[in-house]
Amino acid sequence: MWRVKLRPSLLPVFLGAVLAGMSPLPLSSIVHGGASRLRPPGLPLADGPQDSVGEQPLFSSNDLIEFVLEGNWDELDDDRGQESPERPGQVLLTGPDGEETAIPIKLNTRGIFRLKRSTCPFPPLRLNFPSEGTDGTVFQGQDKLKLVTHCRDQDRYEQNVMEEFLAYRLYNLLTDISLRVRPASITYVDSRGEDDPVTRLGFLIEDDDALAARLDGMMVEVEAAPASAFHQEQAALMYVFNFMIGNTDWSMTRFHNVKVMRIGSHYYPLPYDFDWAGLVDPPYAGPNPQIAHLIDDIRERLYWGICNDAIDYQAIFSRFQGKKDAVLALPASVPGLSERNQRSAVRYLDDFYDVIDSEGAARRQIVSACRR
Repeated sequence: MWRVKLRPSLLPVFLGAVLAGMSPLPLSSIVHGGASRLRPPGLPLADGPQDSVGEQPLFSSNDLIEFVLEGNWDELDDDRGQESPERPGQVLLTGPDGEETAIPIKLNTRGIFRLKRSTCPFPPLRLNFPSEGTDGTVFQGQDKLKLVTHCRDQDRYEQNVMEEFLAYRLYNLLTDISLRVRPASITYVDSRGEDDPVTRLGFLIEDDDALAARLDGMMVEVEAAPASAFHQEQAALMYVFNFMIGNTDWSMTRFHNVKVMRIGSHYYPLPYDFDWAGLVDPPYAGPNPQIAHLIDDIRERLYWGICNDAIDYQAIFSRFQGKKDAVLALPASVPGLSERNQRSAVRYLDDFYDVIDSEGAARRQIVSACRR
């Protein structure tokens, strides 16, 4: 597992080393077990995948997969705490030859806001696969996967799920330092035989440790860090991306919906959980309380990036402009996304390009609007 957790006593040393421009403590002094394999400093924001440990079958394609997920949904519905137990379940796959493969797994609920029953009667899930029994299937090599579910058994909520899937895919277009996703049509079967099966769209998210292994990095767990501790080009890319999708539900200093990955001697922010973005606009979402006096609706964009004179905004804007055709074409490729929501997504994204294509608008709404 490519993960490091910094003890509180080491945090000042870690941050001091980063701010001084030095490589932080040797990994041998903070990693408990396992050797490190780190890429040289300065990983570029590459256009193509940089897989160092082999391709994962699950995330090698963006095609829709179909499977049956069986579990005791009555028990899982009661698991609404942060330390939810693992429940037995199984994944059923039908191969091209019509043969069915059953994979026993462990299921548990996850999340914070969407874990509340009042928000989502059907909670987000984590699937824990066995070390054996997945060979030859799309889940080969997987360990733990987050499954983003439909929240409520209604079409609108299913559309929101696929709009969040679109947000992840947009970030994939811009940088490899991003979590891959795979769309799925899941039939939920009650192992007790009491509830009728329900089939809804959802998506699976690449495990962050798998992402770190893929990029020869490792996840780092700290409670807080200054924005200046991060690779500034990657941080700026994330700032502008969140502005593009209308997302202010994140913090890079207190790590709300942002994780940290070390590659070489640099630290990269890894954003996730985009359901409160204007691009998604679910019924339960509203403006970040810190900015509720500035915007009335999450569809209104507000730049939430942190000021740094070293950011070359024109270079960042150029990166987005170079991907414009791909960005605007992406909504049409999202499985199950209605034509109406495809058009809405394109209009929303095109409005972002109107901003960065105008020197005056970009300066007012992004460059000069940064947080100090």
